[in-house]
Amino acid sequence: MTDEPINEKPARRRLSYEAYTECWYVPGETHIVDLIHPDDGLTLHFSEDAAAIRARYADARRMTCNEAWTAIDATALAKYQTGIVEVDEARFMEALNVLPPVGWTTKAGVESFRISERIWGNITDIYARLGNRYFKLADDIRLPASTVAERVAAFAAANSKPVSVDPSEPHRTAETERRLAGTPSSAAPEPGEAS
Repeated sequence: MTDEPINEKPARRRLSYEAYTECWYVPGETHIVDLIHPDDGLTLHFSEDAAAIRARYADARRMTCNEAWTAIDATALAKYQTGIVEVDEARFMEALNVLPPVGWTTKAGVESFRISERIWGNITDIYARLGNRYFKLADDIRLPASTVAERVAAFAAANSKPVSVDPSEPHRTAETERRLAGTPSSAAPEPGEAS
């Protein structure tokens, strides 16, 4: 053993995530590179300095976490929020049955529902039906059904030609039409009768 002192870095404090106020962020991304530890200015997970970060991420910027989250949200909205597109019945029905729908309702003649799983933050896929036409958009899950109905009606009026349907896709039968209209089947057994 030698008597020379060992050059060890002082231990960094363990902090809650709320204690980190700065981070490295690359504009246009939907995530940060890493948080910056307030004790030494190095990154939390890999103890990297500015030169090491910029060697890997040339466009990385040091900023407050709040600034980064604001930029990330704006990037994500631009990336994931979409306008209305027309889809076929099969896609509409698949979306309706894949997860429990949120806000399934009919307003102004437009049936609509939201997928319970979010794409980003509050952005989710929203499906709508107007007559025998089907639509999809990605927007805030809290978007009122009346607003969805207005947008879908305007889109349908501006785009009068329905989407072409792949003949290999299943099509709505008369029975499906009857059920959607809420009309009882003439072949349905009476309550208490064997089916």
